Amino acid sequence: MMRLAGFSMIGFSCCGLGVWYAWQLRQRVDHLHDMNRIMELLVSLLQYGKSTLPECCRQLATRTEEPYSRAFAEVYRQMTENKGNSFATVYGEIMGRTLKEIGALKEQDREIFLQCVLQQGCGDTETGIRLLKRQQELLRERITGLEAENREKSRMAVGLGTLGGLLLIIILL
Repeated sequence: MMRLAGFSMIGFSCCGLGVWYAWQLRQRVDHLHDMNRIMELLVSLLQYGKSTLPECCRQLATRTEEPYSRAFAEVYRQMTENKGNSFATVYGEIMGRTLKEIGALKEQDREIFLQCVLQQGCGDTETGIRLLKRQQELLRERITGLEAENREKSRMAVGLGTLGGLLLIIILL
């Protein structure tokens, strides 16, 4: 009876490990979708709302979910305090720290999202919007590639976890 309980615990834990890995892959894609939505909102606020970047951050703080809303609110707060720092410096520091807290993201994902706003100071608003749309296109390409890749990886992770558990059970018999 004890052996049966032990074998079932091994089997379920190995299968659970595969499911956890598949969930981690899904988390990354979900965060990339969130970033894409934020970029769409930012383009809309800049292009149609004619808002400044700090004002965009204030509005994004109310329209996004955690941890992004907290970061945008902090950027807006620091820019209104006017400590003499540029927007790019404040945004890069706060958003960079927030994105590092999200363990599912890779460095390339963070760079695409950070560059979308940091490049806004390169010229006029229209140039900034074009750069933002280009970064958004790069992000969409990454999402499309990852979604196709993750379907296969997720199936394989769950299958390997289950088979690994069965192998351990057979070895222990």
